Amino acid sequence: MAALLKLALVPLVVWLASIAGRRWGHAATGWISGLPLIAGPISVFLALDQGVRFAADTAATTLQVTAAAALHCFVFAHASRRFGWLASLLCGLASFAAAAGVLGAVRMPPLVGAGVTALALGLMLAKLPRVPAASDPVAIPDSELAVRVAAALALAAAVTLGANHFGPRVSGILLAVPISGAVLPSFALALHGSDATVRLLAGFLSGLFAFAAFQFVVAAALPALGVLAGYPVAFAAGLAAAGVVMRVRILAAPR
Repeated sequence: MAALLKLALVPLVVWLASIAGRRWGHAATGWISGLPLIAGPISVFLALDQGVRFAADTAATTLQVTAAAALHCFVFAHASRRFGWLASLLCGLASFAAAAGVLGAVRMPPLVGAGVTALALGLMLAKLPRVPAASDPVAIPDSELAVRVAAALALAAAVTLGANHFGPRVSGILLAVPISGAVLPSFALALHGSDATVRLLAGFLSGLFAFAAFQFVVAAALPALGVLAGYPVAFAAGLAAAGVVMRVRILAAPR
C-alpha cells in the first residue's frame, strides 16, 4: 500500500500542474513544469527508504545534470524554428543524453554544481529565440495529460522501486530527465507553433532555477537537517528562487 501511495502521488502532482497550466498559458505551464513537482516527492521517498545520505548524493548528481535538462530545452527551442515536433524532440533528447553522460560522471561539491547550473541556465535563457509575449489560456488536450501522467508514473516507479539497483548517481540522472520538458513542447509545437513552444520552454528554464535550488539544499544540508527539517527548507528555497527569477524576468521584459 505504501508503494502504491508513493507511485500515485507523483502523477497526481503532474496532473494538477497541467490543469493549472490550462488557465495561465504556455509560459506559466512551463514555469510549473520546471518546478521540482516530480523530483521533490521522489527525493522524499528516497530519503525515507534509502536514507538521507543516499538522497543527498542523488540530489547532488541531479543538480549537476539540471544543466543537461536546460540544454534539451535550449536545443528544442531553436530546432522548433526550423523543424517539426519529432525532429526537435530528438535533437533535444540527444543533447540531454550527451550532456547528462558527461555531467553525471563528474563529481562536484554542491556549491560548485549549483554555480555551474545557475550559469548554464542564465546563459541559455538569455539566448533563446525572441518571441512576442502572450498569456492566453492553453487548451491542453486530454491526450497530453494522459501521456504526462503515464511518463511521470514510469519515472517514479523506475527510481523509487529500482534505487537499490541503480545507486544514487544513476537515480540522480533519472530525476533530471525532462519529462514535462519533452512532452509539453512536443504538443505545443504540433498544436500551437514555434512561438508558443519557445514561450513554454522559457518558462521551463525559469522554473529550473527553483528545481536547482531545491536539489542544492537537499544535497548540501539534508544529512545535517534530517528529513523533517531539510525538505521544508529545500522547498522554501525552491519557492524563493522561483520568486526571484520571476521578478528579474518581469523587470527585464521589454515595455
